[in-house]
Amino acid sequence: MVARGDLGAQIPLEQVPSEQHRIVQICRQLNKPVIVASQLLESMIEYPTPTRAEVADISEAVRQQSDALMLSGESAMGQYPDKALTVLRNVSLRIEKWWREEKHNEATELPGIALSFSDSISEEICNSAAKMGINPRFYNATNNLRVDAIFVYTKTGHMASLLSRCRPDCPIFAFTNMMSIHRRLNMQWGLIPFRLSYSDDMESNLNKTFSLLKARGMIKSGDVVIAVSDILQSIQL
Repeated sequence: MVARGDLGAQIPLEQVPSEQHRIVQICRQLNKPVIVASQLLESMIEYPTPTRAEVADISEAVRQQSDALMLSGESAMGQYPDKALTVLRNVSLRIEKWWREEKHNEATELPGIALSFSDSISEEICNSAAKMGINPRFYNATNNLRVDAIFVYTKTGHMASLLSRCRPDCPIFAFTNMMSIHRRLNMQWGLIPFRLSYSDDMESNLNKTFSLLKARGMIKSGDVVIAVSDILQSIQL
């Protein structure tokens, strides 16, 4: 967690923005979820509208691709908690959309394979899947396959986290049978987790999840989907 209030008490205030950026990037490289918190909408504790500086502060945290933004005083003791949450959501969605529209002007770089990961094969698989989940006009790649969604079936949440780390343009639907994993994945960038039971029969799992998401209008017939899984890793070949 990047708690800027505590951070500003330990280092000169002018260093806080650059240190926030550095911490977010290091966390992403190490596949650690990162929350930016403290004084995002401080004025909304007393007033119904934010300052322009606060909106700019939120936009910078979104552009840095942090996993989550957290309100504290605004929602704990503020007079306008619902409005503060609405402002945070609206600004985040708008800046994220703008960021996606603008990033076609520069090459998109995925995180390199981290030496700290023991399971580099899973990381390679997830990086490859994420590359196909980036709009080709936003990514200078020879592979122009455009996928509409990525499915990940996970018992530990590890592969879902690796996909989130790559920040693809398409949604990532994560399926797990563990409530604790489902709760944790809710916080990570771009993940839409579902808790459901599944079997070792991947065709059955795919049919079940396709039906679920089509019924909710989250995918449609004809969509291109990539599926990855770690639920069969215990099988000995």
